[in-house]
Amino acid sequence: MNPKTPAHPFVLALFGLALVAPAAARQPEAGTATATVRIARLDRHPATPAAARRVLVRIDRALLEVCGASDFSLREVKAATRQSACWKDGMADAVARIGDPALRLAYAQRP
Repeated sequence: MNPKTPAHPFVLALFGLALVAPAAARQPEAGTATATVRIARLDRHPATPAAARRVLVRIDRALLEVCGASDFSLREVKAATRQSACWKDGMADAVARIGDPALRLAYAQRP
C-alpha cells in the first residue's frame, strides 16, 4: 500500500474543528490508517452559493491529497480518486460535521 494513501475510514480536520466521529459511533477497523488534514481559514458558514462551492473545492483539494492524488496528478487519477471510498466518505463526513445548510446544498447539487 502506498504510504500516502490511507485506508478507509478517513478523518479530516478543518479550521481547528476535528472531524472525528465519536468513538462509540465509528471505530476504525484493525489495520486501517487514518489521516488528518487542516485547512486554514476555511469559511465554515459561506454566505452565498458561490462561496459554498469554493469551500467544497478547498475540501476536495485536501481530500485528493490525503487520498493519494495531488494538484499535479493527471485528470484521470483525480477522477479515480474522487470515486474512491476515501474521498467519498471524507467529503460526506466533512460536510456533515461542518453542518452549514448552504454547504450541504452545494454538496447535494454538485455534478
